[in-house]
Amino acid sequence: MRDRIRLYLPLCLTAILFGGCLRASSFSFTGTFTWDTDVQFFTFTVTTPTPDVTFRTWSYSGGTNFAGASIPSGGFEPTISLFDSTGNEMNPKGSGPCTGDTGDPLTTLAPDPVTGACGDVYYPTSYSFPTTPWSPGTYTLALSLYSNPAAGPTLGDGFLIPLQGFPVPSNFSCMDSAPGVQGDPPTVPVDSPFCDEFDPGVERTGNWALDILNVSSAQELSSSFVPEPCSVTLAVLGGLGLLFLRRRRG
Repeated sequence: MRDRIRLYLPLCLTAILFGGCLRASSFSFTGTFTWDTDVQFFTFTVTTPTPDVTFRTWSYSGGTNFAGASIPSGGFEPTISLFDSTGNEMNPKGSGPCTGDTGDPLTTLAPDPVTGACGDVYYPTSYSFPTTPWSPGTYTLALSLYSNPAAGPTLGDGFLIPLQGFPVPSNFSCMDSAPGVQGDPPTVPVDSPFCDEFDPGVERTGNWALDILNVSSAQELSSSFVPEPCSVTLAVLGGLGLLFLRRRRG
């Protein structure tokens, strides 16, 4: 019995020391779009029933993200489309509305200094989802221009603008939807990207910033993947355990 205690005690103490890696964590991502049709995908996991999974963008009106980075205003108006582990869409999509100062930077959606609009995304809001705790599983999040949301009801249905006949990649937001929208002549060239929905004569940047909060893990999908610190820690723990057992058996 004592031998078993001596065998497992170091591993148990180490697991307790790093146990925070197994609990909910929060992640901040930033990047830049080039085209109006660009879409950035993420996956995140929930390992236990979790009621407070949260998403927040910062790049339209600016602010300080979860990682403490100062995000400038001026980015395009974003939307997020969420899908469960089977690829079914979960949320109704929408940005804003302006909240006024709630006393919490996370939930305060302030007007943009140029357009006066609240174009960032915060969930949960009045669009809250799900109404019960999030079930364990792997979820997919797609970030895109507000006018190019997922077409739904499944991830395989694609996104709205390409389904309307626009090639990928392409720009569409600065095109005149009605005479005089940008003035005559247009304020912004019609083939430019990131014209503002609230003020079509204003061109935004391709910058985006997203926080995914209170999940077990999250990653931006790309051609390369760098393990999160918790993944590295768990790999080290596994290696130490194998080494300890090997020495014990020897």
